[in-house]
Parts: sequence; structure tokens; C-alpha cells
Amino acid sequence: MIANNYFTDDEDLKLFFEHLIDWPSIVKSTEGEEFFDYKHYQKTADPRFEMAPSNVQEAIDLYRSSLESLGEFFGKEVSQVSQTMDKKHLRYENGKVIFPDETISIYEKFRETGLMSYSISREAGGLALPATVGAFFVMIMARGDVSFCMTITLLNLAQIVARFGTKKQIEEFAAKAALGETLFAMALTEPDFGSDLNNVRTTATKTENGSYRINGTKRFISQGCGLGPYPSSLLTLARTGKQNGGARGLSVFLVKSSEVNVAGIETKMGIHASPTCEIVYENSSAELLGEEGLGLTRYTAGMTNFMRLGSAAGGPGGGAGGFYECKKYAEERIQFGKPISEIPAVSEMLHKIQREVNAMRLLTFEIARVVDLYQHHQVRLEKSDKEDREIRKDERVKTWGNLASILTPIAKYYCSEEAHKCANLAIQIHGGAGYTEDYDVSRMFRDSRINTIYEGTSQIHVRIATGAIIAGMTADGNFRKYLESIRKEVIEPSKFLTEQYNLLEIAIAHFRLIGKDDTKERVAENLMIMTARYLCSLLYERALTKLRQTDSFDRWTKDCRAYLIDSTAISKACVYRIENAE
Repeated sequence: MIANNYFTDDEDLKLFFEHLIDWPSIVKSTEGEEFFDYKHYQKTADPRFEMAPSNVQEAIDLYRSSLESLGEFFGKEVSQVSQTMDKKHLRYENGKVIFPDETISIYEKFRETGLMSYSISREAGGLALPATVGAFFVMIMARGDVSFCMTITLLNLAQIVARFGTKKQIEEFAAKAALGETLFAMALTEPDFGSDLNNVRTTATKTENGSYRINGTKRFISQGCGLGPYPSSLLTLARTGKQNGGARGLSVFLVKSSEVNVAGIETKMGIHASPTCEIVYENSSAELLGEEGLGLTRYTAGMTNFMRLGSAAGGPGGGAGGFYECKKYAEERIQFGKPISEIPAVSEMLHKIQREVNAMRLLTFEIARVVDLYQHHQVRLEKSDKEDREIRKDERVKTWGNLASILTPIAKYYCSEEAHKCANLAIQIHGGAGYTEDYDVSRMFRDSRINTIYEGTSQIHVRIATGAIIAGMTADGNFRKYLESIRKEVIEPSKFLTEQYNLLEIAIAHFRLIGKDDTKERVAENLMIMTARYLCSLLYERALTKLRQTDSFDRWTKDCRAYLIDSTAISKACVYRIENAE
């Protein structure tokens, strides 16, 4: 892979940082108008809060320096062992997972950078960076290596413990993860129940001393075994109520990997350096996280939303990796007396990857912004012992939280699907060479496929989002108001943007008229595609208003127009399918 700084060598990613992100609002939402963590450090001199910024500019400088350091490490260290880790695979022997030396070594090197705990709270010793900066992190990490990116993203699940755990649990689990001493895994899926979490069968029994014992089996658990000498903490969904009690009987537990048996690992087509484990619980000792019965509705929702945003960010991350590898190859590969980058068909494929990557970035950063506008405020309310009912009524939490619940599945769906299409184009640009294992794009293609499956399949996200889109697009619906608020920021909406909006209105009207639920479900993906592409088109045109004084404006204008033409054509096809569904 190209060895370079994966932040500073990416002109468009820097463009987002310098021109397209509203940092003042994000910083103030994250740190609070009064910069609470900085004031806490002033009073206590607690070293965990030493890096807390005292003002907006200080925060921006911290974010920039962190991304430059991350880009350097992943571009010049991780990317250079990515192919080796992929080819060496993992081995399962006598109940243990054996990692290549390169994987353990790169993990230990990354620990030394101090960048590992980007989303974990300062209370637990983490960096407590905004979701927006976290999205930058994942984009850079996924470009370097998807498997290693997963390892670090999963480790940051410790933020859930820092948010809902006791002080003892924060020190025992979250603080150790912040130091890289332990990893984290999300143990939800079972052999017979994947996305159908309401029917989880793993059980947790409370003992006389107040602790719990868990019995059951979990499957497809990424990083459930830890990494070499570094164990994992498994956030385990188990049933504490009646076996048929649905969501109300489910709770989340903290289980150390030393308390479970790894029955085996999956042999996969991609992400070879990431262990996907079958975990067996046999009277495994466990600690309850938070309260009984809220496992699915509160704690698992927090985990899955975090991971889904990470999956969304991974889409343009991997896409950018494919773009830069293709650009280099196409400029060096001579055919018919010229570089193939000058052949119109190849040039179009390159430009398509580039504009699709930026569309995915626009969508991901917008969703991260929405999360930043309410979640830090919500956590502060929780830490101040406010009642749940009072927190849910908070205007900021209610408005932006409800919007995030619609946007997160849209972003996860769209970015994972489009990134795989970009990886497919990357293979095509390389021709026969791309189909071999000699070039990194073949691994990128294999690795991109999983993103449409884990953290909820694309079809599950269509089901989650479609009802919310329909409800939110009523005359006074919140989602409609949100889309209109973005449209007002576009100085001169193009005819393609207007046409897409009209097509979306037609599609929603016809979708509502479909009588059978089965028929609706068969064509619902068309509505999801139209919504995602219209939102990306809005964000693309809004971005142009902020880029007028930059050198990139002309190229972005051309890319935006091409993206909108593609999206309008796709929307017409989607409307046709919905109109003729019955």
C-alpha cells in the first residue's frame, strides 16, 4: 500500500476539516459552553483531564494534531503490515487464538501513541473526542487496515461502561481499555438469533452474593478472544427475566474473556486479521451493567449506534484507500501509448469513486454532527443523576436524538453498500492484476463486503429506517423539517436537486398506498436509496457554498453535478419499481 500520512496526503479529507465542519458548535456541544472538563482539571489537577481544552481554538488544534499523528501511524506503520497480517491469518489451537507477531507488535506500537481511546471519557482516562473526530479516526484507520480498525473501534466500546457503569466498573474495565491493557467485544449474536435480539436465549442467574452466572453460546463475536496477551471484556446480552419475555427480560453484563471458552473461530473471505469467535459461557462470572431489564432498550442501543456510526465511517475510509491505490496504478500503467488514467472509461471510474467517497463522507460527518449536538449533553444529564423521564423530555436530547435514530441506519446502509461498489470499481481499474492477491485492492474488496452484514445487515437497516422516514415525512414531520433546513442553506439549488425531491415525494405517496406489508418490504430498499441519495445531494450542494473561495471548488462542482445526475437517474428507477410494486 501507499506509505504516506493518511490525513495530510488526503486533500479532500483536509478540506472537510478546514472548511466543511462547524467546529465551534461541535466543540461547545462536546465540552459544554463552560468547558466543564477543563474547569474540573483547574480545580483538581486530575491528570486524566489534563488534555481537556479551555476554548474552541485549543480544541480544534488538539483535533488536528491528533489526526496528523494518527494519519502518520496508520499510513506509514499499519498500512505496511496490512497485507502480511491478512495473508498470515489467525490460528485456533487448544482453545486459544494465535495471532501473527505483526498484529501484536502493531497493537503495542499503537498503544504508545496515546491515541487508542478516542471515544472513551476522560473520567476513564480516554481522550473524549467528539463523534465527528471519531469519524475522522475511523476513516483514516479503515484506509490503513479494516481488521485493525475494527480492533480499535471495538476497544472504544468501553465508553458504554464509562457512561453507565459504577465507579468500580469504570476503573476495572473502561480505564484499562483506555490504556490498551484490555480490549472490548460486543457479544450479542447467538447461533440461532442474529439480528433478532428479542429472542436471545443466553441466561444470567443472580447468585446469593449479588453476582451473576451466565450460560449460553454467542457466535460471530469479533475480538471475543482478546489479542495475544491482551484479554477482552465482553459486553454480553443475556436474559434475566422469563425465557419468552422479549426485550424486557434482557440485560447487559461485563464478562472477562478469561471466564469464557473460545470454541473456535470462523474461516472468512475477508478481515482475516480480525478474530470472529464462537464463545461458550459455562457458569461464567459476570457483572451487571446498569439496571436489569434495560439491556436491549438502553445499553445495547448505545453500543449498536456507536458501532453503526463506525461502520458508516469505515465506508469512505476503505473507499479512499481504493481510490488512492487506483490513482497511483492508473497513472503508472501504460496502455495504447498512454497512462490508463487518460482513457475516458477509466477516468470516469476514478472520478466516480472519488465523488462517491466524498458523498459518504458528507453523510457520515452530518450524522456525527447530529450525535455531537445532543449526546454529550445527555451524558452530562445522566451523570448529574437526572431521572430518565426528565432526560427524555429535554428538548435537545429529544430533537437531535430522534433525528439520529433515523439518520444512523441510513448512513450505515448507504456507506457500507456504496463502499463495496467502490471496491468493485477498484478491482476493475486494476484489470486482471486486481483479481490477483498481488495488489491490495483484492483485499480491500474482500474486506469491504462484511460492512453490509455486521452491525445489522443492510436489510435490517432498511426495515428500521423506512417506517421512520415515512412518519418523518408527514406535512409537519421532523425529518421533513430537517431536510428543508438543509435545503435553505443551499444558495442555488440545482434542477437535479429539485427533481430528486419531487421524485421522493412521489415515491412516498405511492409507498403509503401499497396495501400489503410484504409488498412494502420488498420495495422498501428503493425508498431508502432515494432518501440517502437525496440527503447526500443536499449535503453536496450545501458544501459548495462553503468551498467557493477554495482551489477545490471547480472540481467539487463537477463532482457534485455528476453525483446529482447519477442520483436523479437512480431515483427515477426506484420510483418506477415502487409505482409498479403491486
